[in-house]
Amino acid sequence: MPMDEYCKTCKQCSNSQNKEEIFRQVKNSAYEIIKAKGATYYAVALAVERIAEAIMRDEHSILTVSSILQGEYGIEDVALSVPTLVDRHGVKKVLEVPITEAESEMLQNSAKTLKGIISQLRL
Repeated sequence: MPMDEYCKTCKQCSNSQNKEEIFRQVKNSAYEIIKAKGATYYAVALAVERIAEAIMRDEHSILTVSSILQGEYGIEDVALSVPTLVDRHGVKKVLEVPITEAESEMLQNSAKTLKGIISQLRL
């Protein structure tokens, strides 16, 4: 379900202003955590713990983890955090959720930016 469809269902972010605010909050969340706690490593540790539990318990959980995409969303050879099925082997499958054309463009731009940074590091 594309984000626009989901927003109509949940009724929490039905207009573009709310979505922009959600985007801004997610983008700046690390800075808010640092301001409140002085660091982000607590949240990172909790995320790693959750991923380790899913692997050790062979949960087949859907988690948003960074995986090297191999054609999903039309993106290859770069790791992005996307919904992923995690089991005792780690990444079992990247799940392609439906997204709008605008969301796809933003995801493609993120991939292109990361690929550009990676190519600079390889020099």
